[in-house]
Amino acid sequence: MNRLWVRLWLGIMGAFVGFIVSFEVAEVPVALAGRVFSGLSENETAVLVVSNVGGIVLSALFAALIAWRLARPLSAVSRAARLFAEGDLSARARLLPGQGRNERRWGGEAIRLVEDFNVMAASLERLETERQATTAAIAHELRTPLAVLQARLAALRDGVFALDAREVHLLAQQTELLARLVEDLRTLSLAEAGKLTLYPHTCNLSALVKDVVESFEPRAAAKGVRLEVRAEEVTLIGDAARLRQVVANLLDNALRFTPETGSVEVALQMDQAGVSLRVRDTGPGFGEGDRARVFERFYRADADRSGSGLGLAIVKSLVELHGGRVEAMNAPGGGAVFRVSLPHRKLGRNG
Repeated sequence: MNRLWVRLWLGIMGAFVGFIVSFEVAEVPVALAGRVFSGLSENETAVLVVSNVGGIVLSALFAALIAWRLARPLSAVSRAARLFAEGDLSARARLLPGQGRNERRWGGEAIRLVEDFNVMAASLERLETERQATTAAIAHELRTPLAVLQARLAALRDGVFALDAREVHLLAQQTELLARLVEDLRTLSLAEAGKLTLYPHTCNLSALVKDVVESFEPRAAAKGVRLEVRAEEVTLIGDAARLRQVVANLLDNALRFTPETGSVEVALQMDQAGVSLRVRDTGPGFGEGDRARVFERFYRADADRSGSGLGLAIVKSLVELHGGRVEAMNAPGGGAVFRVSLPHRKLGRNG
């Protein structure tokens, strides 16, 4: 705002000097003024009268013009803020076409206020939309196992089903699904809030990857999918439990989309940039627009497939907590590739 006041003061002084120079074109009741300024000549009296009266009038007009130009963007912000407070999150401070460009010369700070308000409003609207979508997605994911539990318990209560080992197993499966979903939500929320604590230590990442791949072999064999692993000897500092979760979520996603008789390849190697982990499948790959959203919470490219849509979002958060990054891309020969890059020694912001 300091520059605005400088411009205003210079404008007033310019108008003042201009009227002093142009006093000859004004008609002044010199005789009357001479009685007041009896010790001055007629020309001197005219200069004083014109300079004072003209300077005051021009200053007032110039100040009014500046105030009017400043008031328009401020009024736009005020109207938009009132609508925003009433619940209209799409409200924005509107300026007439070309108004912002012209008024930057007079009050750039006011125009920047309009722009900053609109950016803030758009951000809040996006966050609210994401919150509503997340709430709806959580309700949807919780509803399915709860509905199954409720139906089976009601059937057991009414004697429709016998309470045997099979029914207990089915009930336990739904309970485990609920527990896993709640734990995934907790992990993701803590990670995004920067409150998830890592317990870093030196861990053998190659042994960890091979162990996770081995745990998925029965599931892959049941589906007819071939699992391949190529892991160099890699040791780094990290939270082994969280890194195991990263590998497991990537393998779970790959097996979910790989068709029968397909294959999933896991490769771990060390390069100059750090540690690189690649998980490639022979599934359908990413469709148009899917790649950009694959790490969003609850996003599923194929709504008919099982899963909560949280696994890849958790991968992204945990990898970034370790100071790394994860990328998704289509493989040249078909299928999807996820590449995780981790630093050698240092951890991320929670390390």
